[in-house]
Amino acid sequence: MAEIFDDYRLMQQCIARAVTLEHHKRDFQSALKRTLPRLHRSISLPPQDGPQRLICFVIRYIQAVPEWLWQVEQLCQVAGLDFTPVRAVIGHSFATPPERHPDHVGLAALLDDAYLAHRALEEINEQLQPACRMPLLPMDPMVANMVVRDLLGEQLASELDEICIDLGRPFRVQRLAPDSLVAMILCRQRFNDTPGTWPDFAGELEIGLRPLVAELDTYTLH
Repeated sequence: MAEIFDDYRLMQQCIARAVTLEHHKRDFQSALKRTLPRLHRSISLPPQDGPQRLICFVIRYIQAVPEWLWQVEQLCQVAGLDFTPVRAVIGHSFATPPERHPDHVGLAALLDDAYLAHRALEEINEQLQPACRMPLLPMDPMVANMVVRDLLGEQLASELDEICIDLGRPFRVQRLAPDSLVAMILCRQRFNDTPGTWPDFAGELEIGLRPLVAELDTYTLH
């Protein structure tokens, strides 16, 4: 159990450092301004302070990872499902973010790791939902993930999607034992009682997708 807590604590520390770095140096904000004309073709931002809201969205998207992972891991544990490989891959990714580009430090270095985490949760949810007869996630993360997908670029996002598909495959179970299903339902109910921990931060910040982009069928790879 101590090892589990250490993994999540390390993620939180990496995120806190990146957020502090952004507050001081604003590297991500500068990079975002350079790419904003391209993003405006696909991401719908509010007319007032749109870029600043997009930065707030990115920070909240990254900060949500440890708690969301922890909660889904608890759901899997009570059902007797092994979440360790998922946590190990994502934890390692956060601890040693690859420098794919000179600008990818701070928030930019963690955004692809956060996308990996959120998409892995989406995959696990998709695989388990038929057996659980309910979604594991209290909210639909698709819009937030699509916005981040556009920020990352199609090539990198597709590479990360393939990893997520592999991480989700072991959760493709036909059915759960009745006691496991009951334990998972009760555990999920506790999370539903605190909905603030699963915010729809894309919607709250009025960030969405333009209709032509949202209709593209490139997101689901399987």
